Parts: sequence; structure tokens; C-alpha cells
Amino acid sequence: MEKIFKMMTLSAATAVFSLTLVGQSFAATSSFTDLDKVAAKDKIIALQQSGIVSGITPELFAPQAAMSEAQGVQLIVNAFKLNLDLVRFVKEPKATDYFVKANNDSWYANALITAAVNNVELPKDLDPNASLTREQFTHQLIRAIEAFGKLPLINPVVVDISDMDQMNVEYSGSIQRAINYGVIKLSADGKMNPKAEITRADAAEEIYNAIEYLKAHQAPSAPAEALTATEGMKLITETLGLVNTDIKIKIDPNSKMTRESFTYLLIHTLQTSEKLPMIKINPVDIKDNDQIDILNSGAIQTAIAIGAVQLNPDGTFDPKAEITSADATEIATNVVEYLKSHQVPSAPAEALTATEGVKLITETLGLVGTDINIKIDPNSKMTRESFTNLLVQTLQTSGKLPMIKVAPVDIKDNDQIDILHSGSIQTAIALHIVKLNPDGTFNPKTEITRVDATEIAKNAVEAIKALPNNK
Repeated sequence: MEKIFKMMTLSAATAVFSLTLVGQSFAATSSFTDLDKVAAKDKIIALQQSGIVSGITPELFAPQAAMSEAQGVQLIVNAFKLNLDLVRFVKEPKATDYFVKANNDSWYANALITAAVNNVELPKDLDPNASLTREQFTHQLIRAIEAFGKLPLINPVVVDISDMDQMNVEYSGSIQRAINYGVIKLSADGKMNPKAEITRADAAEEIYNAIEYLKAHQAPSAPAEALTATEGMKLITETLGLVNTDIKIKIDPNSKMTRESFTYLLIHTLQTSEKLPMIKINPVDIKDNDQIDILNSGAIQTAIAIGAVQLNPDGTFDPKAEITSADATEIATNVVEYLKSHQVPSAPAEALTATEGVKLITETLGLVGTDINIKIDPNSKMTRESFTNLLVQTLQTSGKLPMIKVAPVDIKDNDQIDILHSGSIQTAIALHIVKLNPDGTFNPKTEITRVDATEIAKNAVEAIKALPNNK
């Protein structure tokens, strides 16, 4: 599998959950009309009226309908607001990259990808279309609330379950904790019915109970308390979406973190996890620089350059001051905002996006800051045709390319070229910015890599220099 650069934030699911039980979403305009014989009626109605769950129609919930594995995953993804907003993929992910039985064209594909990338604990042989059992859903939900709800580990009071012998031994711990948390209850005869298919009503009730437990057991925050190294590392990895990533940094886990040590740890983590693109730093004058450990000075200058930290009004940094949870969170959040707008550039052999293509062209041609009004989908992958057209249009609209007489050449695959791009391609060929293949083809629809695009942009610079008016 290709390497994935994870850059995401996980919202703590301790207050507001937003989820649906099916693929469609409807406004909660009225209570469900098919819950009269459902014990958890009030809970389901409360969830619906809060906009948390919806039904197969605005009026119907289909409480006895069995849930599939895919629907269970969708519940957890939506419950914890998991997303891929800050994820940088080397290649477009597919559900089958993570679950071999998945269908990449299905409604649930994105949910499976999101769950996998966010480290939701799911079996690799998960069958999205298979019915979900009570023990499977309960295990997945409990592991999720413990991970994303930041619940402390507990030693549950072991409850006697009459049908324990029918239970998957790997799920027994989660189910015991689910009973202790009040997420599930045993039947009157002490059974859990682990192998029974879980219904939409039962799943909704478990979600409701989990929400109530999380609301009542939020870890007390102490924003003004100095952060320990363990807490600092946890804050950094969770904010940057690096949970379960192996970041090897030597540090005393119980030491109190200073502004200096936290900033170093944050920047070092960014660099070792390959999240931080190369940037040119102009060192600033720090009035108390003599108090900064020389090994940390580079990281602090980098943090200042990307806007993660700021100097005090008097130009000091206070490197030895202990850092609080509130201050550390603000710094980590500043980094997330920087990463959103400064994605790591694509690898040399990776297809260029339109955003990257525009950036490459404007930088190579010295047009950074110039207002170039060319309509293009910023996230689309660039082809040889689209990149060449964008380059020539940019040259023309910026006034760098004067009117020239072009003698059209025969392009063997000209029928594959968009007629709106043909003029730009002929111009690029005439100026030796691009060349045809030995067989006379141009391969217009082939995605263009950073290496090829850089070479073409450099050819454009040389072509402009060689024009009569520029000699």
C-alpha cells in the first residue's frame, strides 16, 4: 500500500454527536410513528429531535431492521465527526486498500476509508454487507468511545453473563465495560445474546447511552496547569492526527514542559512525520535568545516563521516558562491551520494538481502575487494538455508572451486534444517549450508529473528569454 501522510483533527465526542443510521438524511420535523412498541422510544425520539438520528423516511425509523457492518461503521464515523479534511494521500485511496471485501463504488466506501485512516479498530476481513451482531457493534462502539472520547482505563466490575460461552473472547472485555458504562443491559435472565443481529433501535439506544456516559465522564481540564511531556506528546499526536504513529523522541515523560521544550517537540514531530514542507526561514531577533537551548533554537525559529508561536511585545519568548494546556493547544491549533494552507507538495513522479500547477508556473515565471484570472478546478489532476494550456495562457495574460506567428505542426493524436487547447499547444511546440514524441504524438490526456511540469516551465523561461524583444 502506498504511504499515507495523515493530517487531520479528531473532534472529541463528548458533547454533540451528528450521525445518521442510513445513507439518507432528513430534518427532524416530527417524531417517528413506528416506535410504539419499542422500549427505547423516548431515547430514539430525543436523538431524532436533536438532529442526531434519522429514519428511512421522515416518519419511519424501521426499528427492527437489522444493521449491516457498513451501517455500523457509518454510525461510528458520524458519531465522532471523523473526516479526511487534512489527510494528504500519495494516491487516491480506495476502500479495498483497507478492507478486501469492500466495494469501491458503494455508498459506504468513504466511511470505511475514513474509519481506517482515523485508526478505528475494525477487522480487515470486514464484510460491509454482512449483518452486524450485538457483540460486534458493542465492541466497536466501546473501543471508539474509549479512544476518541478520551476515557480513562477502568477495571470493570465483572458481571456474570449467562451466555458468555457464545461470546467471542476478544469482545468480552469491551462488553464487560459496556455493561459498567451503562451502554448495554443484560436481559432479565442475564443474557447478552451476542450473536443476535443488532437492530437499528438497539444500535440507537447504545449510541444514546454512550453519549450520556461521555457527557457525565468528561476528563476534567486544567488549562492553567503546566503540561507534562506525556500530556504534551498526547496533545500533539491527537491534534495532528498522529495517534498510533511511531514517533521516537527521547524525553522524560513526567517532566514539566516549557514553552521551549513543547515548541521543539511539536516542530520535531512535524518534521519526523513528514508533515512540514520545506520552508525558507529568515531568523528573527529574540531578545532572550541566550536563554534558549541551542538545540531548540531552529525549531523555535521555524515555529515563529509558520505562525505557530509569537514573541511577546518586548521581543522575548520566555523559553523556560512552563507551558499550560491552554497555551499548548493554541500553538498546536495554529500549526493545523498552517498545514491546511501549506500542503506538502506532490512527489516528483506524482500527478500534479491544478493548485500545484498554478503555484509551479507562477513561481518559475516570477509571477507570485500577480493576479492571473484563469478558471480551473484547483483539485483536478493536470494532464500534459491542461498544464501546457495553463502555462501558455499565463504567459499571455501576464504580458510576458508577445504575439508570435505559429506554423502549426502535425500532431498524430490531435484528435485527442481539446480544441480550446490546440492553439496553446501549437504555440508551446513552436517555442520549444514542449516537444512531440518520436512518433509525432503529444499524449494530451496523460497526467503530468512534477518533474515533467518543472522541465516544461523552465523551457518556458528560456523561450521567453530567447524572444527578440528580450535579447
